[in-house]
Amino acid sequence: MNPVELIPEHFERFFAFFGRAHNEGVVPARIKELARLKVAALNECDT
Repeated sequence: MNPVELIPEHFERFFAFFGRAHNEGVVPARIKELARLKVAALNECDT
């Protein structure tokens, strides 16, 4: 079962938010992704 099919409006809104936050701004997307991975590692979160 595909979770995107269960609640598509939530995924649409999330990816609309995440895409802008991740791809726009002063800090490059690559640095934002590295920071996200570091925060996850510090919190012992599997991503």
